[in-house]
Amino acid sequence: MESTFNHVPIARQYKLSGMQKFVAERLAASLHETASVTAMAEIPIRGLLEAQAAWRTRGVETSLTHHMLHLTARCLERHRPLNGTLHEGVVYEYGPVNLALALSMPNGDLQAVVIRDASQKTVADIAAETDTLIGLAREGGLGLEHVRGGTFTLSNYGSLEHTVWATPIIPPGQSGVLGMGRAHPGLVADDSPQGWHVETVLPLSFTYDHRVINGVPAGHFLEDLADLMIHASTETPHEP
Repeated sequence: MESTFNHVPIARQYKLSGMQKFVAERLAASLHETASVTAMAEIPIRGLLEAQAAWRTRGVETSLTHHMLHLTARCLERHRPLNGTLHEGVVYEYGPVNLALALSMPNGDLQAVVIRDASQKTVADIAAETDTLIGLAREGGLGLEHVRGGTFTLSNYGSLEHTVWATPIIPPGQSGVLGMGRAHPGLVADDSPQGWHVETVLPLSFTYDHRVINGVPAGHFLEDLADLMIHASTETPHEP
């Protein structure tokens, strides 16, 4: 007799197991418990690309992900409630900024690795540590110390050519997650007679817990992050 589910024939069935089962349960619980809101923005990144080029002249190869981890960590120092969580009516603001980076594994599983004290590190430090963690993840060599203790998450889906926006889910024990899309040419308003120019922009999707922070303060975080991105080229390359 043919197997069916919801009155539809089944081609294949299997149980979630291992990491995927763990992640699915935690994210479902988080979505149920938080008051998630997602704000979106497109930020010009000429300054960010110039900063990346400046590091390259010093022999350090960096990616947009490395720079976004660095700038997000700096911005969280100014917006401490987002570097925390709400539990049983109490908001806990964490001391260190431990950024989690969500990774899509070759088998389709989702894994997060943690860059500890990210706000105290240079882009070069973050680039080296991130690349090491990604290598360990691919080799199955991650330990608990590499995956626990994240206080805020960055999720980069920029490898997807046509996906611009997303509504990422806040991981348990956190109050926010920043989604990062694919950089692309976009129209940016200016004071020229034409009124606009074409520049590379980066789409961001910022999901926050409305129980912890309200809309305007959350918007200030996104505005401050945008300002850091736009003026990234003015940073001294060897300073955090």
